[in-house]
Amino acid sequence: MKRINKQQIIVPLEFSVACAIYKVEMVEVLQVFADHVTLYDTMREDYCEGFSEATRTVGSYVRTKRKRPVQSKAMKNCGALLISCLSNIKVLATKKAGMTVVKREKTRPLVNVIFEAMERVYTISDTLYLDEYSAIKLNKDFCVLCEAHNCYPKEFLEYFMGRISAADAHAHKGLKINYDNFTFSLFSNIAEGFGGNEPKAYRLTEPELNFFGRMEELHLGLYIIRDLEERTNILREIYLAHYLATTQN
Repeated sequence: MKRINKQQIIVPLEFSVACAIYKVEMVEVLQVFADHVTLYDTMREDYCEGFSEATRTVGSYVRTKRKRPVQSKAMKNCGALLISCLSNIKVLATKKAGMTVVKREKTRPLVNVIFEAMERVYTISDTLYLDEYSAIKLNKDFCVLCEAHNCYPKEFLEYFMGRISAADAHAHKGLKINYDNFTFSLFSNIAEGFGGNEPKAYRLTEPELNFFGRMEELHLGLYIIRDLEERTNILREIYLAHYLATTQN
């Protein structure tokens, strides 16, 4: 029987389209997301740019996948150690005094202890390949959260990508409707340089020049479309056509 590769990442089309429109590399976006998922931030109540959005995305997926907690396969032989480390991390996360960056850094040794003690069931490798040429490095926090929730890394990454839609975001913005999508907020911030990836100076192709030149006229034409779903679908078709035009060999 052929063995299924449970690490192969499936990239949603809308995520590819959004990356093309925002001129960002998929692997860079996913790397910044993975880098900002931490155990510390799962226990914080106050906001911290990037970390809050990334960690909330993981939490949202876990809640969507399961209605009740399940025992971690990886932690079955180190339960007491896990509880002890998590308790100490929570003390740091809920402590009012001190700088966030310093407190987060103090959790690293605790995360390392969990990482070394757990059995690696779902995170066999710290490297996940998006394609033949692009790889994502998984930090220990990310791996521990995968094992704690019995999830493959690709599940978190695919859920993140599945929440990204330029058409949906732009339709909400055009109609001045609140767009409560913290995952897309992180994506947008990454496109603007958050996470150390400064926006690059790209030479636009002729199809891209034509597309961006028509955007203002396009949005004026959409003004009469006041239905959110209809506007989203129109933008989705336009953005997809642009994506296909710019990715044709």
